[in-house]
Amino acid sequence: MLTFFRKLVSPTNPLRLAWHFLWNFAATIFYRFPSREITIIGVTGTNGKTTTANLIAKILEANGERIALATTINFQIGEKKWENLTKMTSLGRGGVQKFLRQAVDAGCTHAVLEISSHALIQHRAWGVNFDTAILTNITHDHLDFHGSLKNYIAAKESLFWQLAKNRESGEKIAILPAEDANVEHFLRIPEIGIITFGFKKGDLKAENLRVREHSQKFEVVGLEKKFEIETKLLGNFNVANILAATALALALKIRPTIIQKVFKKMKPLPGRLESIEAKQPFRVIVDFAHTPDALEKLLRTFRAVTEGRMWLVFGATGDRDRAKRPIMGAIANRLADEIILTSDDPFSEDPEKIIFEVCEGISREEGEEFQIDVDRKKAIRFALENAQKNDTVLITGKGCEQFQVIGRRKIPWDDREIARKILEKRFAKLPRKKR
Repeated sequence: MLTFFRKLVSPTNPLRLAWHFLWNFAATIFYRFPSREITIIGVTGTNGKTTTANLIAKILEANGERIALATTINFQIGEKKWENLTKMTSLGRGGVQKFLRQAVDAGCTHAVLEISSHALIQHRAWGVNFDTAILTNITHDHLDFHGSLKNYIAAKESLFWQLAKNRESGEKIAILPAEDANVEHFLRIPEIGIITFGFKKGDLKAENLRVREHSQKFEVVGLEKKFEIETKLLGNFNVANILAATALALALKIRPTIIQKVFKKMKPLPGRLESIEAKQPFRVIVDFAHTPDALEKLLRTFRAVTEGRMWLVFGATGDRDRAKRPIMGAIANRLADEIILTSDDPFSEDPEKIIFEVCEGISREEGEEFQIDVDRKKAIRFALENAQKNDTVLITGKGCEQFQVIGRRKIPWDDREIARKILEKRFAKLPRKKR
């Protein structure tokens, strides 16, 4: 009956939204308004939410705080850590309130919550008294759900209006990307403190960026501070994530030396620019990039440090924003030397139909540095068995996800393990690379 109702009624139908509201309204009362007893930091945006939330959590821990963390890939309450296997960024059916009550009962002082636009529309964050809200960026995504970019922006914006609404409970701070094309929507929200970050403008800026093969350095300038950051997190998009986390840390009066130590030690998160190391003489990266903006930034980042050819294994998710499919195809066509187009999570859609729509953005003929294989494992194998010395192979879309969804089936899956086994088989007889 419930499945029939879901198919009949759209996700944004007022009846379904009312259903979500009632769940979370009841949960807020049942769990006794836990956000009133803990400092809440919300992180939203199209890309970079998970990384930024984890950076913030690491800084807070290094400063002696006891933290709770809920993101697309991981949960944490104090010392307890576990993977997020729900395929949901923000927990549903009162899950956020339950999580916060558990965090409070465990003695946590701060909770860092990654908040999706779906969660905001579906009232999953209703009743949460946020103290700080961070916007990483706004780019093309989820327009199938929201209907338009305007509605998508409005959903993200609602987190900051919620922040302002609760200003009587204490000072509220919004941290915003100064150079984002849509930031003006967020700057107009009254009676909250605003800190902006960026490369050329903002209250906090990144200057003198120096990129190496496995790390980068830059200076953080602003908010009456100037200090150097060294990090293994590559790409301008990670500089932006670091700036957002640093802006929050400085607003909380955390010392720059603590911030510097965290970023110097921090490694890429699972499935986020994660390097697969076997004995291969080329670079292999698994990344979650599943939006046009994320894919383009990923390709540009590794183009700058790749001597050989750039291989891209990617697809598009089913039952999601179809408009971005040819856009991602065009980005791959423009920036990758070798394209292997495959399935992601097709869900209820025909995988070949999804691939066809991605192909609308690709001008190459199949066989001309362009291969199609619906079987994702075979697609990964093709790239890894043909890549040569000094190449880079990017495997994108799923990151560290632990299963692939085909129709109603959830098939155990891990891009990283599949890649590792293929590489170990190909290079089993070679001596280990010298470090």
